[in-house]
Amino acid sequence: MDLLCDAIAQYEKGYYERAKQLFIKAGEIYGKKLIRANVALCDKALKRDSGRVKENPHPKSPLDAATLLMLSNQGEVLLTDKEKDIAQKEFAQLRSRKSADAEIKPVNPIPSDWPKNITLPSLPDGTNDFVWFEKYKSRTKESSYSETRTNSECGLSIVIPTFNRLHLLDITLACLVQQKTSHQYEVIIADDGSEEDLTPLVRYYEALLDLRFVRQPDSGYQLCKVRNLGLRVARYDFVAILDCDMAPGPNWVETYVASLLSNSDIALIGPRKYVDTSRITRNDILNSTDLISSLPETITKNDVAGKIDSNISIDWRIEHFRNTDMLRTCDSPFRFFSGGNVAFAKTWLDRAGWFDEEFTYWGGEDNEFGYRLYRYGCFFKAVEGALAYHQEPPGKENETDRAAGKKITTKIVTEKVPYFYRKPRSINESVIHDAPLVSIYIPAYNCEDTIVRCINSALNQTIVDLEVCVCDDGSSDNTRIVLERSFGDNPRVRFITQENKGIGAASNAAVRLCRGYYIGQLDSDDYLEPDAVELCLNEFFKNSKLACVYTTNRNVKPSGEIITNGYNWPVFSREKMLTAMIAHHFRMFTYRAWSISGGFDEDIENAVDYDMFLKLSEIGPFKHVNKISYNRVLHGENTSIKKLGLQKRNHFKAVQQSLVRQGLGRVKYLPLNEKDDACRRYQFTVEEA
Repeated sequence: MDLLCDAIAQYEKGYYERAKQLFIKAGEIYGKKLIRANVALCDKALKRDSGRVKENPHPKSPLDAATLLMLSNQGEVLLTDKEKDIAQKEFAQLRSRKSADAEIKPVNPIPSDWPKNITLPSLPDGTNDFVWFEKYKSRTKESSYSETRTNSECGLSIVIPTFNRLHLLDITLACLVQQKTSHQYEVIIADDGSEEDLTPLVRYYEALLDLRFVRQPDSGYQLCKVRNLGLRVARYDFVAILDCDMAPGPNWVETYVASLLSNSDIALIGPRKYVDTSRITRNDILNSTDLISSLPETITKNDVAGKIDSNISIDWRIEHFRNTDMLRTCDSPFRFFSGGNVAFAKTWLDRAGWFDEEFTYWGGEDNEFGYRLYRYGCFFKAVEGALAYHQEPPGKENETDRAAGKKITTKIVTEKVPYFYRKPRSINESVIHDAPLVSIYIPAYNCEDTIVRCINSALNQTIVDLEVCVCDDGSSDNTRIVLERSFGDNPRVRFITQENKGIGAASNAAVRLCRGYYIGQLDSDDYLEPDAVELCLNEFFKNSKLACVYTTNRNVKPSGEIITNGYNWPVFSREKMLTAMIAHHFRMFTYRAWSISGGFDEDIENAVDYDMFLKLSEIGPFKHVNKISYNRVLHGENTSIKKLGLQKRNHFKAVQQSLVRQGLGRVKYLPLNEKDDACRRYQFTVEEA
């Protein structure tokens, strides 16, 4: 009876919503009659308090068991042994409840009336298939970068962070003078407080290069900060980061600019070779364009980089570049994004953010920045023509303790990069991360009576590395007040309010609020089974190429009483998806796929989800799990029920737009009965080419 005792304790503390939920859980175990009066008392108290909440929104909102335990694990909340035991038992009870199997029937994945002469374009070979993306962009009629920019903007701003190392910087600048290119470029020396006087060197190269010099005081290792300093003054739309000891080959600028003009949605990575330039001078380089590329390779002094092969050090990434077609088939390409030699369009800084200045030790900052580029839809490509030569200093490097720094920054990367670097842990080991593995988003409008149950079902998942993000779309009831009262102190719940803009805009706003990589969709009047996220996440872990994983649902009354199991098409196919919305709730997709898709259509009022998941199905493979993990509440106010005519029109519109995006505009998807709003029967016609 511990659950009942806890429910009573929560009620006495004034946490009525939490008490109500605990009483309901107790009723599932001991019988609903036992707790009926208690639930009624909670409802009465909630109704009584609703008028006072505006003045005192949340003296202290209650926390779910998982959040309490995680805060306890990280030392932010002190729990007594009894409190911890209660929370652990509550969480264990969640794990004991499993989603039911969905009914499966034999089906033909491809509809029998699918036009025999129509083949859908292929999906990418991986999440970073930049060759596929070029075709995708051409089908969606996106302009190339060079068509939308003037010649004055299509140059390269080269940011060179430096700290001392005058000789190495001298050789690098000389190599930049010797570039074989017709494109414009500027050089920005970003000094992290060098003790050596760089002024004579800067003045010498001002006559040979379009050069600027910026400086910040020496306050320890501040590589990210000094990179950002240089990037802020960059005047071209393409930027490159080049370490001061990375002497570029003669085709370096040409390779980067030509590639970015072709596709500015790709971040470019140049390989490196290790050479000794201690015996050559700037004049040697200035008198011989190809001298740097003729130097013999050597062994690096860097004990945490390089791979020795036949008495020379080689770039450890080269083998992976070759095995993945220059990263095209790599599903975690940001791991190979080493900031000493990269280039990308500056517009990505506005989308993904700048270098994270929390990194004040060596290592990790490139992976974290690259991950954000990847999450926001950027592609990565290794380009051999952007080769640069890492100049080995005469003695072992001593300005930075790289091995010690990496021990620190590895922990920061794990905290900030959930994809690839982090897997779910047990509740006794879990803490709340800056960037959770999973985010569940909820567009909310006038849902004061259902939003608490909805959010609690998301928080009470067997996967706890999770947050809930809510966009209150200008509700005219007490939705915002209920959010503040019930979840204002919960670090795993985030919510915003905007003026009413509709389901598409609210969905986009809620997803943009998400910090996770895997994104789950939950409507504000519905609720999840406890293992919904775990079921989907397991499939993502099995196949990193997936864009979306979905389960199935049941229809329930507002009271929770089951009406019937939802429609379940057991096998996903893109062809079937183009005839019916078979991607049932619960649905999870990657933030990357959502970014590439362009997000929800904010100009349509209905069939918004169908349009969105058609877009996602064009970007990557789907996986269906035949489990009932989602409770869809039917109450007569569902827009798909109230506005059947609009739903039908937008359904056919969404399919036609999908066909056009896939280069199949001559295929027409038409209703057989335009007058019957409930009828979704269709026909395909194919216009002559």
